[in-house]
Amino acid sequence: DVAMNANAVAVERARGRAIMSSCHGFWSLGAFAGAAAGGWLIQRFGELAHAAVITAVFALVLLWALPRLLQDAPEAGSPKAPLRLPRSPLPWLIGLMALAAMIPEGAILDWAAVYLQREMGASLSVAGLGFAACAGTMAAMRFAGDGLRRRFGAVTTLRASSAVAMAGLVLAGLSSSPAPAIAGFALAGIGIANMVPIAFSAAGNVPGLAAGMGLSVVTMMGYSGILLAPGSIGFLAEHLSLGTIYLGLAALLLIPLLLSRLAATADFEPRDD
Repeated sequence: DVAMNANAVAVERARGRAIMSSCHGFWSLGAFAGAAAGGWLIQRFGELAHAAVITAVFALVLLWALPRLLQDAPEAGSPKAPLRLPRSPLPWLIGLMALAAMIPEGAILDWAAVYLQREMGASLSVAGLGFAACAGTMAAMRFAGDGLRRRFGAVTTLRASSAVAMAGLVLAGLSSSPAPAIAGFALAGIGIANMVPIAFSAAGNVPGLAAGMGLSVVTMMGYSGILLAPGSIGFLAEHLSLGTIYLGLAALLLIPLLLSRLAATADFEPRDD
Protein backbone atom coordinates (compact mmCIF):
# COMPACT_ATOMS: atom_id res chain seq x y z
CA ASP A 1 0.00 0.00 0.00
CA VAL A 2 2.86 2.38 0.80
CA ALA A 3 4.48 1.52 -2.55
CA MET A 4 1.27 2.18 -4.50
CA ASN A 5 0.71 5.55 -2.85
CA ALA A 6 4.37 6.51 -3.29
CA ASN A 7 4.12 5.66 -7.00
CA ALA A 8 0.95 7.75 -7.23
CA VAL A 9 2.86 10.69 -5.73
CA ALA A 10 5.62 10.17 -8.33
CA VAL A 11 3.02 10.17 -11.11
CA GLU A 12 1.48 13.35 -9.68
CA ARG A 13 4.86 15.04 -9.79
CA ALA A 14 5.67 13.79 -13.29
CA ARG A 15 2.30 14.90 -14.70
CA GLY A 16 2.06 18.05 -12.62
CA ARG A 17 -1.53 17.15 -11.75
CA ALA A 18 -3.30 15.74 -8.71
CA ILE A 19 -4.43 12.12 -9.21
CA MET A 20 -4.36 10.70 -5.66
CA SER A 21 -8.10 11.02 -5.02
CA SER A 22 -8.91 9.25 -8.30
CA CYS A 23 -6.54 6.41 -7.37
CA HIS A 24 -8.39 5.97 -4.10
CA GLY A 25 -11.65 6.22 -6.05
CA PHE A 26 -10.65 3.12 -8.01
CA TRP A 27 -9.90 1.42 -4.69
CA SER A 28 -13.45 2.25 -3.54
CA LEU A 29 -14.85 1.08 -6.89
CA GLY A 30 -12.94 -2.20 -6.61
CA ALA A 31 -14.14 -2.73 -3.05
CA PHE A 32 -17.72 -2.09 -4.12
CA ALA A 33 -17.45 -4.43 -7.12
CA GLY A 34 -15.78 -7.16 -5.06
CA ALA A 35 -18.36 -6.93 -2.31
CA ALA A 36 -21.23 -6.93 -4.81
CA ALA A 37 -20.02 -9.83 -6.97
CA GLY A 38 -17.90 -11.89 -4.58
CA GLY A 39 -20.74 -13.52 -2.68
CA TRP A 40 -22.57 -14.52 -5.86
CA LEU A 41 -19.39 -15.94 -7.43
CA ILE A 42 -18.50 -17.96 -4.32
CA GLN A 43 -22.04 -19.29 -4.02
CA ARG A 44 -22.11 -20.30 -7.69
CA PHE A 45 -18.58 -21.66 -8.20
CA GLY A 46 -17.20 -22.26 -4.69
CA GLU A 47 -14.50 -20.38 -2.82
CA LEU A 48 -11.52 -22.26 -4.36
CA ALA A 49 -12.61 -21.72 -7.97
CA HIS A 50 -13.45 -18.10 -7.16
CA ALA A 51 -10.01 -17.49 -5.62
CA ALA A 52 -8.22 -19.20 -8.52
CA VAL A 53 -10.04 -17.19 -11.19
CA ILE A 54 -9.58 -13.87 -9.40
CA THR A 55 -5.87 -14.60 -8.86
CA ALA A 56 -5.41 -15.47 -12.54
CA VAL A 57 -7.21 -12.32 -13.70
CA PHE A 58 -5.17 -10.18 -11.30
CA ALA A 59 -1.92 -11.77 -12.52
CA LEU A 60 -2.83 -10.95 -16.15
CA VAL A 61 -3.61 -7.36 -15.20
CA LEU A 62 -0.24 -7.10 -13.45
CA LEU A 63 1.60 -8.44 -16.49
CA TRP A 64 -0.11 -5.86 -18.66
CA ALA A 65 0.45 -2.98 -16.21
CA LEU A 66 4.04 -3.54 -15.06
CA PRO A 67 5.78 -2.26 -18.24
CA ARG A 68 3.55 0.82 -18.13
CA LEU A 69 4.28 1.86 -14.54
CA LEU A 70 6.32 4.98 -13.96
CA GLN A 71 9.85 3.94 -12.97
CA ASP A 72 10.33 5.97 -9.79
CA ALA A 73 13.38 4.19 -8.31
CA PRO A 74 16.35 6.40 -7.30
CA GLU A 75 18.76 7.08 -10.13
CA ALA A 76 22.10 5.27 -10.14
CA GLY A 77 24.72 7.16 -8.16
CA SER A 78 22.21 9.37 -6.37
CA PRO A 79 22.81 9.82 -2.63
CA LYS A 80 20.89 7.38 -0.47
CA ALA A 81 18.51 8.75 2.11
CA PRO A 82 19.21 7.46 5.63
CA LEU A 83 16.76 4.76 6.75
CA ARG A 84 15.44 6.40 9.88
CA LEU A 85 12.13 7.74 11.04
CA PRO A 86 11.51 11.40 10.20
CA ARG A 87 12.69 13.87 12.80
CA SER A 88 10.39 16.60 11.51
CA PRO A 89 7.00 16.68 13.26
CA LEU A 90 5.20 17.45 9.99
CA PRO A 91 4.68 13.87 8.70
CA TRP A 92 3.61 12.75 12.17
CA LEU A 93 1.01 15.51 12.37
CA ILE A 94 -0.23 14.67 8.87
CA GLY A 95 -0.44 11.06 10.05
CA LEU A 96 -2.57 12.23 12.98
CA MET A 97 -4.93 13.85 10.48
CA ALA A 98 -5.15 10.60 8.51
CA LEU A 99 -5.78 8.65 11.73
CA ALA A 100 -8.62 10.97 12.74
CA ALA A 101 -10.17 10.63 9.28
CA MET A 102 -9.93 6.84 9.03
CA ILE A 103 -11.39 6.01 12.45
CA PRO A 104 -14.85 7.33 11.44
CA GLU A 105 -14.53 5.50 8.10
CA GLY A 106 -13.86 2.26 9.97
CA ALA A 107 -16.71 2.99 12.38
CA ILE A 108 -19.18 3.29 9.50
CA LEU A 109 -17.76 0.25 7.75
CA ASP A 110 -18.10 -2.02 10.78
CA TRP A 111 -20.91 -0.57 12.88
CA ALA A 112 -23.41 1.29 10.69
CA ALA A 113 -25.48 -1.85 10.04
CA VAL A 114 -25.42 -2.81 13.74
CA TYR A 115 -26.48 0.72 14.67
CA LEU A 116 -29.43 0.72 12.26
CA GLN A 117 -30.56 -2.76 13.23
CA ARG A 118 -29.99 -2.76 16.99
CA GLU A 119 -30.89 0.80 17.93
CA MET A 120 -33.47 1.65 15.24
CA GLY A 121 -35.04 -1.72 14.52
CA ALA A 122 -34.18 -1.68 10.82
CA SER A 123 -34.46 -4.88 8.82
CA LEU A 124 -31.28 -6.62 7.66
CA SER A 125 -31.68 -5.35 4.10
CA VAL A 126 -32.20 -1.75 5.24
CA ALA A 127 -29.34 -1.97 7.74
CA GLY A 128 -26.92 -2.75 4.93
CA LEU A 129 -27.77 0.54 3.24
CA GLY A 130 -25.85 2.52 5.86
CA PHE A 131 -22.43 1.43 4.68
CA ALA A 132 -23.59 1.21 1.05
CA ALA A 133 -24.64 4.87 1.11
CA CYS A 134 -21.31 5.91 2.59
CA ALA A 135 -19.29 3.78 0.14
CA GLY A 136 -21.23 5.06 -2.87
CA THR A 137 -20.84 8.75 -2.08
CA MET A 138 -17.22 8.19 -1.10
CA ALA A 139 -16.37 6.59 -4.44
CA ALA A 140 -18.12 9.35 -6.41
CA MET A 141 -16.44 12.14 -4.46
CA ARG A 142 -13.01 10.58 -4.80
CA PHE A 143 -13.28 10.72 -8.58
CA ALA A 144 -14.28 14.38 -8.24
CA GLY A 145 -11.67 15.13 -5.58
CA ASP A 146 -8.68 15.91 -7.79
CA GLY A 147 -10.65 18.56 -9.67
CA LEU A 148 -11.82 20.08 -6.39
CA ARG A 149 -8.27 20.21 -5.11
CA ARG A 150 -7.05 21.87 -8.31
CA ARG A 151 -9.82 24.45 -8.10
CA PHE A 152 -9.90 25.29 -4.41
CA GLY A 153 -6.56 24.02 -3.07
CA ALA A 154 -5.82 21.18 -0.67
CA VAL A 155 -6.29 23.21 2.52
CA THR A 156 -9.72 24.57 1.60
CA THR A 157 -10.85 21.18 0.27
CA LEU A 158 -9.73 19.47 3.48
CA ARG A 159 -11.53 22.03 5.64
CA ALA A 160 -14.77 21.69 3.69
CA SER A 161 -14.47 17.89 3.73
CA SER A 162 -13.97 17.86 7.50
CA ALA A 163 -17.02 20.08 8.05
CA VAL A 164 -19.24 17.97 5.77
CA ALA A 165 -18.10 14.72 7.40
CA MET A 166 -18.79 16.16 10.86
CA ALA A 167 -22.28 17.24 9.79
CA GLY A 168 -22.99 13.76 8.42
CA LEU A 169 -21.86 12.00 11.59
CA VAL A 170 -23.90 14.39 13.75
CA LEU A 171 -26.99 13.71 11.61
CA ALA A 172 -26.44 9.96 11.87
CA GLY A 173 -25.82 10.14 15.62
CA LEU A 174 -28.91 12.24 16.38
CA SER A 175 -31.29 10.28 14.12
CA SER A 176 -34.14 8.28 15.60
CA SER A 177 -35.09 6.40 12.43
CA PRO A 178 -33.11 4.67 9.65
CA ALA A 179 -33.75 7.08 6.77
CA PRO A 180 -32.04 10.19 8.22
CA ALA A 181 -29.25 8.03 9.66
CA ILE A 182 -28.55 6.55 6.22
CA ALA A 183 -28.59 10.08 4.78
CA GLY A 184 -26.08 11.07 7.48
CA PHE A 185 -23.77 8.22 6.54
CA ALA A 186 -24.02 9.25 2.87
CA LEU A 187 -23.12 12.83 3.83
CA ALA A 188 -20.23 11.58 5.96
CA GLY A 189 -18.93 9.61 2.96
CA ILE A 190 -18.89 12.82 0.88
CA GLY A 191 -16.72 14.48 3.51
CA ILE A 192 -14.42 11.58 4.41
CA ALA A 193 -13.72 10.69 0.76
CA ASN A 194 -10.88 13.12 0.04
CA MET A 195 -9.40 13.62 3.49
CA VAL A 196 -7.05 10.63 3.37
CA PRO A 197 -5.94 11.13 -0.28
CA ILE A 198 -5.05 14.74 0.51
CA ALA A 199 -3.11 13.62 3.60
CA PHE A 200 -1.20 11.05 1.51
CA SER A 201 -0.33 13.62 -1.17
CA ALA A 202 0.80 16.05 1.51
CA ALA A 203 2.99 13.38 3.14
CA GLY A 204 4.55 12.42 -0.19
CA ASN A 205 5.50 16.02 -0.91
CA VAL A 206 7.02 17.08 2.42
CA PRO A 207 10.10 19.14 1.53
CA GLY A 208 13.40 17.41 2.20
CA LEU A 209 11.82 14.02 2.86
CA ALA A 210 11.62 11.02 0.53
CA ALA A 211 8.03 10.32 -0.58
CA GLY A 212 8.15 6.74 0.67
CA MET A 213 9.42 7.77 4.09
CA GLY A 214 6.70 10.35 4.68
CA LEU A 215 4.02 8.00 3.35
CA SER A 216 5.19 5.12 5.50
CA VAL A 217 4.58 7.19 8.62
CA VAL A 218 1.20 8.50 7.47
CA THR A 219 -0.10 5.14 6.22
CA MET A 220 1.05 3.42 9.41
CA MET A 221 -0.85 5.93 11.53
CA GLY A 222 -3.83 6.23 9.21
CA TYR A 223 -4.52 2.54 8.71
CA SER A 224 -4.11 1.90 12.41
CA GLY A 225 -7.42 3.79 12.66
CA ILE A 226 -9.11 1.04 10.64
CA LEU A 227 -7.56 -1.52 13.01
CA LEU A 228 -8.39 0.34 16.22
CA ALA A 229 -11.93 1.40 15.39
CA PRO A 230 -13.84 -1.94 15.44
CA GLY A 231 -12.65 -3.25 18.81
CA SER A 232 -12.58 0.12 20.53
CA ILE A 233 -16.07 1.03 19.38
CA GLY A 234 -17.35 -2.44 20.31
CA PHE A 235 -15.99 -1.93 23.84
CA LEU A 236 -17.56 1.54 24.10
CA ALA A 237 -20.87 0.26 22.71
CA GLU A 238 -21.18 -1.95 25.79
CA HIS A 239 -21.55 1.23 27.83
CA LEU A 240 -22.76 3.91 25.37
CA SER A 241 -25.18 4.03 22.47
CA LEU A 242 -23.70 3.94 18.97
CA GLY A 243 -25.43 7.24 18.31
CA THR A 244 -23.37 8.84 21.08
CA ILE A 245 -20.23 7.27 19.66
CA TYR A 246 -20.90 8.74 16.21
CA LEU A 247 -21.31 12.16 17.82
CA GLY A 248 -17.93 11.65 19.50
CA LEU A 249 -16.37 10.72 16.15
CA ALA A 250 -17.71 13.96 14.70
CA ALA A 251 -15.77 15.78 17.40
CA LEU A 252 -12.66 13.75 16.51
CA LEU A 253 -12.71 15.36 13.05
CA LEU A 254 -11.84 18.66 14.69
CA ILE A 255 -8.24 17.37 14.52
CA PRO A 256 -7.91 17.46 10.69
CA LEU A 257 -9.99 20.64 10.62
CA LEU A 258 -7.60 22.42 12.99
CA LEU A 259 -4.47 20.95 11.35
CA SER A 260 -5.70 21.52 7.79
CA ARG A 261 -3.04 24.15 7.03
CA LEU A 262 -0.43 21.36 7.10
CA ALA A 263 -1.98 19.93 3.92
CA ALA A 264 -0.51 22.83 1.93
CA THR A 265 2.34 20.56 0.75
CA ALA A 266 -0.27 18.70 -1.36
CA ASP A 267 -0.56 21.80 -3.56
CA PHE A 268 2.19 21.42 -6.14
CA GLU A 269 0.32 22.66 -9.24
CA PRO A 270 -1.35 25.94 -10.26
CA ARG A 271 -4.99 26.15 -9.32
CA ASP A 272 -7.67 26.14 -11.99
CA ASP A 273 -9.38 29.48 -12.51
